[in-house]
Amino acid sequence: MNIAPVRSFNYPKQIFKNDTAATIKRLQNNIYVSFKGNNLSDKISLIPSNAPDNLEKNIENKLGINFADTTTSKFKDGEIYTNIKDKVRNKDVYIMPGASSNVNDNIMEVFLKTDAAKRAGAKKVVAIMPYFSYSRQEKKMEAGEPIAAKLHMDLLERSGVDEIITTDLHSPAIEGFSSNNLIVNHINAADIIKDYIKQMEIPDLVIVSPDSGGMKRADRLAVSLGNVGTAGIYKNRTAHNVAEAKFLAGDVKDKNCIIYDDIIDTAGTIAAAANMLKENGAKDIYVFATHGLFNGDAFTKLENAPIKEVYVTNSVRRKSDCPEKIKQIDISPEITGTILDISG
Repeated sequence: MNIAPVRSFNYPKQIFKNDTAATIKRLQNNIYVSFKGNNLSDKISLIPSNAPDNLEKNIENKLGINFADTTTSKFKDGEIYTNIKDKVRNKDVYIMPGASSNVNDNIMEVFLKTDAAKRAGAKKVVAIMPYFSYSRQEKKMEAGEPIAAKLHMDLLERSGVDEIITTDLHSPAIEGFSSNNLIVNHINAADIIKDYIKQMEIPDLVIVSPDSGGMKRADRLAVSLGNVGTAGIYKNRTAHNVAEAKFLAGDVKDKNCIIYDDIIDTAGTIAAAANMLKENGAKDIYVFATHGLFNGDAFTKLENAPIKEVYVTNSVRRKSDCPEKIKQIDISPEITGTILDISG
């Protein structure tokens, strides 16, 4: 598995209070802190998924807190069962992302664990949701459609969630769907991605948006990298998960290109963009995105496209058949820092 942590995080000094045995290890410009005898476990409980991945384990290690003893299973009819066995009274409870491939199961698991924690006396419940499901249904495109992102936010609040930690919402307006009773802690992955790109030192670079809706995102990244060039591809979406690249705005001839997007789902948009860039004389093509869903035949499309490497954060757990071309960037330092801002 390719995990590429690239950022250092300066942990607040107060976490070292009464902790003379804290050990600091520096690995690849990151600060990993293991706490011996720290008092965070008196204030925080981490509720794991039923199969903790690298993101969960990295958060656990950075905080120096063991996961709470938790059982999660399914009944024969598909109902989810959960039981938080450790005491959480008067603690801030952090619920890790679910491990199921079924997005609705993961959401229901958050509701049940939140209810269980509140009934057990938790002071606060914070749902860690690096990828906010239903975020692409944030508005009505046709009559008769729901606004699913708004409903998702309402149900989180109704279940008892006090705060969420999320990364790169598909639309910033989604933050406005929550009331003052549900705080949204929004991590901007562009800062993490920017640092990683700078370390790569790619010459003759152009940042490319694969669709018109992402041009502002691409422009901001280009400015943060020192005003490198930008280009945009305009597409026609004929159905859900079906997109056709129409034309390219910008010069990519003899340039190295980074296609930058927030979500890769079936990879149709990304593959079409890469093909168009190559047809217009681009040299090496890279892809950076925050959330790698990789549904359907996404892996096949990316393998067959003229793309050198694909980088996504570990906001979504890596699938077992993920090709080597696809690499992950660790966002646990940012999530850990947010946890410490809330409870440290």
